[in-house]
Amino acid sequence: MPTYEDRLQDLCDKYRSIFGQDAVLDPAVPDYQLLSVFAKALDDTSAYVLSAYNSRNPAYATGQALDLLLPLYGISRETGESDASVRGRMNAAVASRGIFTFDALAAALREIAGASHFLIRANDEDNAVDGIPAHTLAVLVQGGNANRIAEAIWNKKPPGIGTDGSLSRVVTDEKGQEHTVKFSRPGMLTVHFNITIKTYEGFSLDAVQPLIRAALMDLMNNKFEIGQELIVPQLYGLLYQAVGSYASTFAITDIVVSGNYGVSRDKVTPAWNQIFTMVSSTEAVIVIDNG
Repeated sequence: MPTYEDRLQDLCDKYRSIFGQDAVLDPAVPDYQLLSVFAKALDDTSAYVLSAYNSRNPAYATGQALDLLLPLYGISRETGESDASVRGRMNAAVASRGIFTFDALAAALREIAGASHFLIRANDEDNAVDGIPAHTLAVLVQGGNANRIAEAIWNKKPPGIGTDGSLSRVVTDEKGQEHTVKFSRPGMLTVHFNITIKTYEGFSLDAVQPLIRAALMDLMNNKFEIGQELIVPQLYGLLYQAVGSYASTFAITDIVVSGNYGVSRDKVTPAWNQIFTMVSSTEAVIVIDNG
């Protein structure tokens, strides 16, 4: 699927082919902000297409789509059985075959209550890479019970492959032997937003501010993956979309993101083992500048 950035760049290129290559398109220009809304709509459509595609993947399929895949694993849904339960039996069937895939481990981690984000990296090299020892599996999990995470890693990882991380738990195998399994929690990068706007007739800070704050809280705490960079110009379209009909009552002239990594109007790139978090909605501050 084309990325949001690809779609926005394509729209900007087409805009310049119509209005001239010297047309100014930056985050403060209303036409650019409108193009970002279009790009976001196209990106959302891609997400629906991807969802339909993933319905053919047992790790993501639900309901009837999941039922259609179960015969491939020699099982069927029992009366009243939930998707999580039947997927757990499906994962057990896969595990019994001694097959390791990243998807199998990811599916096992996804079944752990409270495990919201995870990243799996295998270092196949003969030397350390990004701090991961040679021939070692590094698993990052945000949330979830540490013992269950260790058990999932042990049950899914290939024999003879070590694990790396800052946390460790002891797992007992079916023969009663104990094994130490390591994994890590991602480093948390807090974000603060300073959003400058110009207001027009009909604007209401009491109505707009909660919508913007809620959209940013959802984005930063639910939509970002471990290691994913934050591209600040993408926020313009998101925030206009979040406020609905109020979008015509103001113009965003500047968005500044700050935290313990510095200040940026462009993008913030975390380390591969870090993830963004927004602790409170009050971390989004709206500044009105009609001067």
